[in-house]
Amino acid sequence: MSAGKSKKRAVGRRRNYGPTADQIGARKYLPNYWANWLGFVLFGVVGVAFLCWGLFYVADQQFANGIVALLLTVALGYMVYLFGSTRLRD
Repeated sequence: MSAGKSKKRAVGRRRNYGPTADQIGARKYLPNYWANWLGFVLFGVVGVAFLCWGLFYVADQQFANGIVALLLTVALGYMVYLFGSTRLRD
């Protein structure tokens, strides 16, 4: 009898170690809570604005301003990635 119970319990434990639905495919790069969505969208909008300003400054041949704006674009892009991929723990 004990062999049958341990076999059922082992299947349940293995199943618990599998990835959840929000950790598979492209969904693992998207936020899953409202706070993560808020940061994802806000940093994304500001990052796109810095990208536009960076391209404007480079086209206007103000390279120092353009480099700073493009570096800030990369930093904000990293923040967008962090907000999208970080999972909150309950």
